[in-house]
Amino acid sequence: MASIADWARRIRRSVQPTTTAGHSGTRVFGGFVQERELAADLASPRTLYKTYSDMLSNVSIVSASVRWFLNLISKAEWEVLPAEAEGQEEEAERIADLMRTALGDMATPLHRVVRRAAMYRFYGFSVQEWTAMRMADGLIGFEDIAPRAQITCEKWDCDEHGRIRGVIQRSPHDGRDIYLPREKIVYLVDDSLNDSPTGLGLFRHVVEASRRLQRYEQLEGWGFETDLRGIPVGRAPYALLDTMVTAGDISEEQRAALLNPMETFVQKHVRSPQLGLLIDSMTYTTEDDAQRPSAVKQFDLELLKAGSTSLPDMWKTIDRLNKEIARTLGTESLMIGGDGVGSLALARDKSENFALIVDSTLQEIHESFEDDVVKRLMELNGWPLELTPTLRTSKIQHRDVMEITGALEQMARAGAVLPPDDPAVNAVRGLLGLPPQDTDLLEDLGEVVEEDVEEFPDDTQRAAVDNRQSKEK
Repeated sequence: MASIADWARRIRRSVQPTTTAGHSGTRVFGGFVQERELAADLASPRTLYKTYSDMLSNVSIVSASVRWFLNLISKAEWEVLPAEAEGQEEEAERIADLMRTALGDMATPLHRVVRRAAMYRFYGFSVQEWTAMRMADGLIGFEDIAPRAQITCEKWDCDEHGRIRGVIQRSPHDGRDIYLPREKIVYLVDDSLNDSPTGLGLFRHVVEASRRLQRYEQLEGWGFETDLRGIPVGRAPYALLDTMVTAGDISEEQRAALLNPMETFVQKHVRSPQLGLLIDSMTYTTEDDAQRPSAVKQFDLELLKAGSTSLPDMWKTIDRLNKEIARTLGTESLMIGGDGVGSLALARDKSENFALIVDSTLQEIHESFEDDVVKRLMELNGWPLELTPTLRTSKIQHRDVMEITGALEQMARAGAVLPPDDPAVNAVRGLLGLPPQDTDLLEDLGEVVEEDVEEFPDDTQRAAVDNRQSKEK
């Protein structure tokens, strides 16, 4: 009988370097992804994404975290950079300009397209379909890039290695299947923890915590509603008044007039500045064995008192779950200071970490857009792929203007003086909300400095002139 080692040697020789031998770890039968999900309400796409949507709508820490993340994602500025092609710089710049026009003339603004695409991080994947159109100059651009809801993407067309060839969407209007080829969609997936075409998003990690949170908040509400502390309790001599009515000492109307203030207060009391009650202070006339008169008042009013309850412990549990969910979603900095604990250094550190998460998501989105949007438009217009422009997004991070200007000042003292037309100047002006410098004015000032530099040999002026002349050369 051949040993395992002999079998492995034969198999190893038969596997070619250009051949993919392994298979995807996710099973897809008839287009349906076979998940290893034990929770029944999370096993099928319909119930899974319905659960996610309910959690997003009704759990405040989840909705706040998602909206904060998406707002930062949409704040990033996008640039189209021309390809670096020696000898074809003009053509590369022309194509980059056309690409900027195509991305800027869509029915849905680019920042909203990016914001929708970023939901892959929470749901596990996102699908958006682009639609091309003929522009006024005869070139092909994009009419729109529209989202396709995760709950409608029921089937997946995958090869044996798990690569996506298309998505089958179930129309929410008439229930028919719509095939969306891979070449016509912008597809992002969080496949860090599995290789399923639906990915594994952050929502899956907070489902159970969100359920417990909703349950504890419900119990907290019930506990508050059923807490008897503070409920008014009134006392009146009903038996004595009934005896007096029977004996004819007072009328039924007089009895009602005596009891009406107390009964109205107990039944309809509402806390207000005018709230008050004046009652009879007379006590019962009965005496005990020691001939002492009773101290119990005939008319009396008090509020129910009770010992400690579980509400403080319930609040601690709710607070812990909120922090657990925020920590999983990467938005724990939202909770800093809520309990009176925290520091500026801690808040800055967590905010910077969250900014890194946003920047990494933007990196994945812009890489996907280069493949699914930019290259597709290059192919539709028949432009050479070697002139394909690239995308760049701005960093999402807090920039302290005083810190930046202080660093520039230290650089200048060390001899690295910035000329007036350095890009850093406009960057700082942008942080201050000021318009960029007038380039024509800078050129005029440069000529004046050049003419007068011999008469006023200032080191800073001379350095600025030398720097500008070196750039021109």
